Amino acid sequence: MKTFIQALLISLTLHLLYFGGSILYGYILTMNYTPDFENAVAFDSKVAFGYAVDPFFFILTFLGVTFFCGILILIFKKYKGDKDGDHSTI
Repeated sequence: MKTFIQALLISLTLHLLYFGGSILYGYILTMNYTPDFENAVAFDSKVAFGYAVDPFFFILTFLGVTFFCGILILIFKKYKGDKDGDHSTI
């Protein structure tokens, strides 16, 4: 159970870093944008930002990364020889 919670927290951290980085990158691009007024033409006043992705996709990526992190944690524990806090190998 401890491994599962650790994998969930790592997955949550990775997802927050990824989406936060994407938002920060878009914000920086928006703040540094300088329009070219010489070649400007009239466009519609409706603007759409972002992209549309099925919310189920985000759940699948979260669970997939959690599973992958759980496997990595188990491999690391097996390689290290750690048995849930048993430090008899020191």
